[in-house]
Amino acid sequence: MKKPGNNDCLSFLLTSVNLPVIVWDRKQKVVAFNKAFEEMSGRSDMEMVGQPMDVLVPEESRFGLSQKLESASRGEEHESVEIPILHKEGSIRVGLWNFSAIYAKDGETLNATIALGQDITARKKTEEQIRHAYKMESIGILAGGIAHDFNNLLQSISGYIQLLLMRRAKDDPDCDCLNKIEQLIRGAKNLIRQLLIFGRRTKGNLKPMDINHEISRMKAVFERLFPEMISIETNLCDDLKLVNMDSVKIKQIIMNLAVNARDAMPDGGRLIVETENTVLDKRYCKLHLGAIPGRYVLLTISDTGCGMDSKTLKHIFEPFYTTKSMDKGTGLGLAIVYGIIKDFKCYITCCSEPGQGTIFRLYFPVLEKAVENVEQAPEHKGLRGLYSNNETILLVDDNKSALDIACDILGQYDYTTVAAGSGEEAIEIYKRKGDQIDLVILDIGMPGMGGHRCFKELLKINPKIKVLIATGYSADGKVKETLEAGAAGFIGKPYRLIALVKKVREVLDRR
Repeated sequence: MKKPGNNDCLSFLLTSVNLPVIVWDRKQKVVAFNKAFEEMSGRSDMEMVGQPMDVLVPEESRFGLSQKLESASRGEEHESVEIPILHKEGSIRVGLWNFSAIYAKDGETLNATIALGQDITARKKTEEQIRHAYKMESIGILAGGIAHDFNNLLQSISGYIQLLLMRRAKDDPDCDCLNKIEQLIRGAKNLIRQLLIFGRRTKGNLKPMDINHEISRMKAVFERLFPEMISIETNLCDDLKLVNMDSVKIKQIIMNLAVNARDAMPDGGRLIVETENTVLDKRYCKLHLGAIPGRYVLLTISDTGCGMDSKTLKHIFEPFYTTKSMDKGTGLGLAIVYGIIKDFKCYITCCSEPGQGTIFRLYFPVLEKAVENVEQAPEHKGLRGLYSNNETILLVDDNKSALDIACDILGQYDYTTVAAGSGEEAIEIYKRKGDQIDLVILDIGMPGMGGHRCFKELLKINPKIKVLIATGYSADGKVKETLEAGAAGFIGKPYRLIALVKKVREVLDRR
């Protein structure tokens, strides 16, 4: 019985199917392939026609492919098989292939062999990541077990050292050596605690702590380890509230973020670490999933490095996601940071733009017995010096909720407010009412013309205009450029409402 002919289907497969298709002749030389295979291999069919299949697959896979082609040419059936394709640029793409013979009209004479495939490179990568995750889990269990036993041993050694210290007078010459041994043991305990946390045998040693203290200690480490062309700056709040955290995990967070910042500045730059007390109110939390209203210590770690685009930002906290080469990053650093933050009911945000650096803001709940009605705290009542002197303020922000909140609080202090949802709208309003407006509060990161260009246009209308920059970015990049161009001040989001009122009054009172 004659075998059915397949030639009529070939043209359809090559032009209409989105999956990779490649055709070989009886001598296993390339006859044709479609657009999908062209993208998979990085080669055009014109440059490959008549070429042997060797250049399309890695050397170790060539014998296997040759066998499959031979068996397919004999009409033998077989299951789908994985065969990697060597991209022209050197990378490997994994395909899942089905082979079939193409016969002449007589149904007996072999004309060619065709392979219909599916690019499963992404799936194979995911499978590899899952295997890696299982491996890390096993290592964690092993590390946790060893660390637990070793920690018990250290505890015993430490106990004996303390007994010896108790039995000796303070001026005993051995006390100095014993105290140094005890210090080394404490250092070893911190290392073991990290292994225990890695093995998930402990939630960490929670205790009231001052984040400023940990930053000051780590700054000295960074100054020794980081290249000299990276300056390390700190701006720490003098009356910073305490938080209930584990010092090792705080160090992990700061270290991971600082190392990321360092890697983003291969040619040098600035690493800036800042702390302040702040409040996240209900309105802010409604707009930011995962945030919980309350009092927080805000830790901001920013750099002036290469920054990230919006596509990268969506994935930065995903395990194994990294933009670094394989020998420079595992993609676990930010995932660990995110995990710690979630474990302790903290909150984290990231703001970045290509060429504008990156800002991480971490919110740690303040340690206090109770936080009652934080949003309703009457901290602005009775502050008569902050009230309006019959002034009008133009607020410009593409976030309507942010506009409403700012207008609300300023209205409570008797300011007249005018709202604009874009830079373009702000320009039109100022052209009509500029003589009535005493201050403009302007967001920089808006779509359309944006805040910086809007500021320049406002300056053209009134070179003496007072503009307060209010944005989620730090005072770098476009914010810094706008301030240098003549903006009257800057306040970072999310700001405390009373801080906004104070800043407004401060700017308005300048002569």
